[in-house]
Amino acid sequence: MKAFVFGGALRELRSMVAAFSVMTIVIAVCLAMSPYPAKAHTSQQHFTVGMNGPTSTIILGQFLQRLVTPHAINVPADLINIPNDAFEDVFNTAGPGYTPDTVWYRAAFTVLDTDQGGQEKSYIEMGQPYLNDIKLAIVKEDTRAVIWRDRVGDRLPKGNDDVRGLLHLSEWPELLPGDYWLTIAIKTNSAHIFQAQLVPETEQIANIGRNSFPKGIYLGILMVAFGVYLTLGVLSSDKAVTWYSAYIFSLFLINFGVSGYAHFLFTDLWYLTSDFLTGTGTAFAIATSVTMWSYIIELDRHNRWLHRVMTTFSFLAGLGFLTATTDAYIIFAKLFFIPDVILLSTLLIYLVYLGIRQKKVLEHSFLMVALGVPTMAVIAHLLLLVGVIPVNAVTTSIYSASSVVHLTMIAIAMGLRTYKLSHRRMNAAASNQRASQLAGEQRAFITMLSHEFRTPLAIIQRSSEILGLHLSSEQDAVHSRLGTIRNNASQLSGLVDAFLTKDTLDSATFTTTREPVAIDAFLADLIARRHREVPGQNVNLINSEFAIVDIDRILLERAIVNLIENARKYAPGAAVWIACNRSANGYVYIRVVDEGPGIAAEDISNVLNAFYRGREAAKTQGVGLGLHLTRRIVEAHDGSLSVNVGEKGGTTILIKLPFNKDATVLKTNDVLLRVMGGSRRKPSNRETDE
Repeated sequence: MKAFVFGGALRELRSMVAAFSVMTIVIAVCLAMSPYPAKAHTSQQHFTVGMNGPTSTIILGQFLQRLVTPHAINVPADLINIPNDAFEDVFNTAGPGYTPDTVWYRAAFTVLDTDQGGQEKSYIEMGQPYLNDIKLAIVKEDTRAVIWRDRVGDRLPKGNDDVRGLLHLSEWPELLPGDYWLTIAIKTNSAHIFQAQLVPETEQIANIGRNSFPKGIYLGILMVAFGVYLTLGVLSSDKAVTWYSAYIFSLFLINFGVSGYAHFLFTDLWYLTSDFLTGTGTAFAIATSVTMWSYIIELDRHNRWLHRVMTTFSFLAGLGFLTATTDAYIIFAKLFFIPDVILLSTLLIYLVYLGIRQKKVLEHSFLMVALGVPTMAVIAHLLLLVGVIPVNAVTTSIYSASSVVHLTMIAIAMGLRTYKLSHRRMNAAASNQRASQLAGEQRAFITMLSHEFRTPLAIIQRSSEILGLHLSSEQDAVHSRLGTIRNNASQLSGLVDAFLTKDTLDSATFTTTREPVAIDAFLADLIARRHREVPGQNVNLINSEFAIVDIDRILLERAIVNLIENARKYAPGAAVWIACNRSANGYVYIRVVDEGPGIAAEDISNVLNAFYRGREAAKTQGVGLGLHLTRRIVEAHDGSLSVNVGEKGGTTILIKLPFNKDATVLKTNDVLLRVMGGSRRKPSNRETDE
């Protein structure tokens, strides 16, 4: 048996390994499809341009050198005088990551004595769009004089004459032939990933059209997906789907900022828009991805402690949006990026564990690929951002490529999840309909049975009474037997009435037939009839105030009699007193109090439920419907019922019913006028004649 279990676990493990292999292949395909640089790195230390710029695009990363220093460099010429060994090449090397220091770049170039670009303008196109402050300068090699300056960045307000694009643009100046240096100083609170190219105007315009179309399509897909899954999540009350929609929205914010659209469209409204959206989207993506996956693998059900860790981290990470436009974002990134990788890896491992334990190989393998691909891509992307792996076309595009795979696979998973949810809802609706049908059939059966029982019971009771009259001269034993027949028939008739009344009260079509009744007279008449019917029971009306109450006389009488019968059964021989008081809040309060042993504390919360009988109920006959029916009758009169037990025993049932204020006041005034009119002395004939 153990060998069989071990063999099954081994097969599950092999399946998981196969899933990992598939995931690795998918990632390799994504990397293979990523575009590499168009030009290889050469030993050339400078680039050449015409007096108006280049004739074709020049990727400046192949020529730039980088220097990260906390020391101030006051003039660009000072940067040129620094030795080469203090710099590092930009091409295919890791960036400085998150740093508050200024990052300097320099590149030598030569302007040829030809107009290679004709009259066409050229531009330096620089990214990423979230870079805060970019200072550019061109220095003459021989004189060290600065002959051109410019400044761009997403924290700088745009002027009306500034060149605009999806990336930062600076118009290349017209230069005389000679040797020059291009210097660039960058300061940002975001990840320092800098790419630049020198582009003729026609190619720059073509690049905008070529790059903006797929970016716009992708943003549109994200917004549509966000709306669809948010609606599905709200309608289905499924937390995984809802958090997935929030994750899609965070991706939209990131891509809206990184694509350059935010910088291009909203700089005039708020020049920090790009910075804010990129930072906020990143914080929300960290938060929502962890929480979303926690709910997808149902971590809240399998491991609540780990789920709390995930949600706490997500909450704190989400607060990172507060730092998006400040230098504190650097601290946020250093504190949360690596833990995010650790938690996503933990979720991936836990997903493997659940797949083996629950033996859901296909489902968990699919989810593992959907989580594993972006997790590995996130690891690579975060290592890129913090300056561990080099910046190139592959490392900068891996996250976007994996996001497409991730969104596609999760969309399939969410589609299957919503299908299952809708299927379960349909089954639940069918079950509810069947339950309602069975309940209706049960009520109809009880009603039929109750009516069928009433006729023979009435015949038995009536026959026993007639026999008693005809056999009046017989011995006491005969009359005793007849009395037993009548009593048992009466008891059975009471049970039938109780079930019939419950069925009527529980019916959706139940209505009361109300009429205005003086509550004091109603209670006095009920107690008087009770004394005639059950002479031995000590029931008294000790206080009753006048009020006109709209009631169904038959039902309310049944409710009061149920309370008196309960007192008779559970407190035989004990006194029962009834009081009725009128309150200024528009209600009358009817108290039915017995002086018996009371109700046990553990039973007090359940005695109003149908068919519930307490511990002491075994000593008495009944089915546990009396108090339940009384409460239903009172509620049908827009009132309420409560049960209380005194410190020294005894039970108090309090009935609260609304009374008709206008009718009560009018009736009270009529009575007072009659009393006052009757007390006046009538004048004599003599007084009348006078």
